[in-house]
Amino acid sequence: MRELTVKDRDVFLEFNEKILDCLQNKEWFIPFSKEEYDQVLTPEHDFFYGIFDGDKLVAVSGLLLDKSFSKELCDVLGVDVETTAEVGGSMVLPEYRGQNLMYNINVKVVEKAREMGFKRLVATVHPDNVASRTSAEKLGFVKKAVIQRQGKYLRNVYLMEL
Repeated sequence: MRELTVKDRDVFLEFNEKILDCLQNKEWFIPFSKEEYDQVLTPEHDFFYGIFDGDKLVAVSGLLLDKSFSKELCDVLGVDVETTAEVGGSMVLPEYRGQNLMYNINVKVVEKAREMGFKRLVATVHPDNVASRTSAEKLGFVKKAVIQRQGKYLRNVYLMEL
């Protein structure tokens, strides 16, 4: 496992396309916008960690720092956006699922958030995505609300106090 950098952008974007192609339920993943793809893997925008099998990227998750993106969740939860970051973009290739990769990578994401001085983390999960819900709850996230994210993506909203 390692932090992804701007040099990993092509591998990261290819990985995202693979995930979108194989999702059993397309509503489980909110795709990155064009603007987000342009900013992905830049330290002022986010931190992503990846797990590799040799040279193959098999799992990713990120600490999303864009306040305009997490503001919606902070408003719903009534928490300060300046001291809150979001865990998101969490994906594992189908053939690598069931190995606790998402949990393990998100332990590192939570450590990074603490190092950066955040007071809390938010995350969203589609209500039918049992694996992601279980991973979030095992990490210590607590379900606080259910919303239509961006007005169209049904999501459980989770909070973790650091």
